[in-house]
Amino acid sequence: MSRNKVIFTQLLICDADHLILPANAQCSLSAPERLRLAQIANPVPAKLFLLGRYLLRQLLAPRLLLSPSQIPISINNKGKPALVIPDKCPPSSLQPASLLPDESNPNWHFNISHTGSLLALAISNQAPLGVDLESRQLSSTQIQRLARRYFSEDEQAWLAQYPESEHFLRLWTIKEAVLKAHGGGIANNLSAVHWQPYQDYAQFDEQHYQLQHFLLQEDKDTSSRLTLAIQGAQAAPLELLSVADLGLTLEISGDQPNICVSQGI
Repeated sequence: MSRNKVIFTQLLICDADHLILPANAQCSLSAPERLRLAQIANPVPAKLFLLGRYLLRQLLAPRLLLSPSQIPISINNKGKPALVIPDKCPPSSLQPASLLPDESNPNWHFNISHTGSLLALAISNQAPLGVDLESRQLSSTQIQRLARRYFSEDEQAWLAQYPESEHFLRLWTIKEAVLKAHGGGIANNLSAVHWQPYQDYAQFDEQHYQLQHFLLQEDKDTSSRLTLAIQGAQAAPLELLSVADLGLTLEISGDQPNICVSQGI
């Protein structure tokens, strides 16, 4: 690994309802992505899929020195999208070696989550990561039912003390973000993610995951919870991105969510 490697993690959160994609946005997608997009009948998830892949490719393109449509994204056998670059890749086709883990194995990671019209995209060259964004407002009955099904007895006891929906969403997004970072699938694994209240890390499958939690305030009555999980004992400083600062041909037609780092995750 190059001692000059620049470690970074970036997180972009935006509201698709207030963004207008350029007319040629689909041109940056791969053929399989365009096929998948054509199969999404509902216009809301279709726009979120297109927006997520468009933003991902636009963010990675200058780092890889490739056009957005040339970035090789595939789906692994667990269903997780991943950046696949050949083991032997000419240095001229990528960023300078000082910006890569090494010349032959660029270690890029990304993850996307959305809820309602909100979309979160995280990219890093440090370690596998996962992001989960939730805005569901649940009743105490729903929380108890889900907790009994997916959470440990200690977690159920904690939620019994703090039955508000925000505490459930905090725990839920932690578990999903960790499992997305792990990449092994979420089904039947939620109870195996171990987190103690107010700790900034969780554990799963003998791996350590650093956590960062955010509150997204859309208006005075609506908020969402987001957790970013990065595999490893330490995480690089996080850079929060804004669509207004990306210099893309996106048209911003309304307010974007206010983002607050949650103290005491």
